[in-house]
Formats: sequence, C-alpha cells, structure tokens
Amino acid sequence: MKSVKIQLALFAMFMFMGGMAATAQEKKAAVPNEQAWLQKFVGKWTAKVVMTDDKKQTMTFTAQMNYSSVADGTGVYGTESVDDPKLGKLRASYLMGYDPYGKKVHFYAVVNMGVCHDHDCTWKTPDHLYMEHNSMRDGKAFKEVIDLVFKDKNTIEFTETDYLGGNTIETDQGTFKKAK
Repeated sequence: MKSVKIQLALFAMFMFMGGMAATAQEKKAAVPNEQAWLQKFVGKWTAKVVMTDDKKQTMTFTAQMNYSSVADGTGVYGTESVDDPKLGKLRASYLMGYDPYGKKVHFYAVVNMGVCHDHDCTWKTPDHLYMEHNSMRDGKAFKEVIDLVFKDKNTIEFTETDYLGGNTIETDQGTFKKAK
C-alpha cells in the first residue's frame, strides 16, 4: 500500500511539473516579436560617430554603449558615454520596452546635455528599428529621427537627424560594433 501511495505521489508530481513546463512554453511563445527583438541590443558596443551641424561642420568622436536585459527580458536598459575634448562628457541613460496596449516600442532617453524625452518606435523589419520624437524647443517644432539597422548580431548602423522648425540642425552617423 505504501508503494502505491509513493507511485501516485510521483505520478502527480510529474503531471504537475509537465503542466508547469507546458505553461512556461506557452508564455514564452506569447512574447511579441517587437519585444523579443529588443534583446539584440544587449552587450557592449563601440562606434566612431560623425556629427554634422547646421553649418556643415563635422566632428568625429567615439561613443560607448552598454545594454542589459531588464524586467525578466521584457525590456532593455542602456548607458552611453562619450569623452571628447571638443564635445565634452556625454552621459546618457536609455530604457526601451514594448507597450502591449499601444502595440509599439518606446525608447526613453535622459542625457546630461539637455535631453529628456520619449520616442515612438516601429520595427520596419526584424533588423530595422525606426525611432521618432516630436516636441517643441524655443517655440519651434523639434523632431528627432533615429534609424537603427542590425547588419548582423555584432553590427548596428545608425543615423540620427534632428530638425528644428523644419530645418536640419544636426545629423549623426556611425556603426556600432559589439565587443566579443
């Protein structure tokens, strides 16, 4: 009788564990692609960036980014830093996550050079993330457009264009390489 009880207990335990595994698989499969694709950012990245201002003057500097997964893989958090004699010390914090109700990714940026705003993002393809921010600066419409293209798992090409009052005031271009 004792062995029957043990066998029943083991059977119940295996059934329970099997049910939990199946539920975990269902939950994992339910993650929207737009959310899962954010994990591509995780890692340490370096880029040579070329910045061009509204007077067509250019400056080149090195940017470092470091992204990690947050909230059980539902988003990513990153920091960016630049130490350049002309530009100075740029320090930025970024948070990206997927809004299941609005069906879009948000990218929130806080930068020590006067930036604190959200971007609406759209995955144009699994390897192309488009970001856009719209607000007002000095009584004029400000728009920031960022295009990120994952060329492979270790390369991100990016362009950023900033507009004020409909005029281009800055463009940034570069290619981030992931540390191996």
